[in-house]
Amino acid sequence: MSASASTDQVLDALARFRASDTRMHQRVRENTALGENELRILQFLLRRHRDGAVVKPSEISRFLTISSASTTALLDRLERQGRVERVSHPTDRRSILIAPTERATTEVADLVDAFEERVSAAIAGLDDRGRGAVLAFLDGVAEAADDISTSTRRSITPA
Repeated sequence: MSASASTDQVLDALARFRASDTRMHQRVRENTALGENELRILQFLLRRHRDGAVVKPSEISRFLTISSASTTALLDRLERQGRVERVSHPTDRRSILIAPTERATTEVADLVDAFEERVSAAIAGLDDRGRGAVLAFLDGVAEAADDISTSTRRSITPA
């Protein structure tokens, strides 16, 4: 894409990305026999685990914007599959933490890491100005999606 890309070209590129991302997630789900929310939980856990963070079930509920009961059901299923484990919090005996198992790491992390490595390589090819433009664009797209998803109005007007 040239430096003088039109709005239509950017919208087309965004549509191609969204379709490709959907196909990638579908292939991962098919290869691992995971549902969409199960895959999202594992990706979240693996990312947080990689960062050295611990995860409580309530964080998963907030991340997925689902009830604690739904989160518990998903975690129960993932635990039965051997993909997550519940562990005691090291400093708070009343809290339980959720950790990915080695199975989850080998099944999901390798695929997710391969994608993230390729995206990181694409980002590395940009200069500071280019990364800033991409960041501003993605923030704007995320804000638009969030605004639409939380709107209760039937007709949405541009800001």
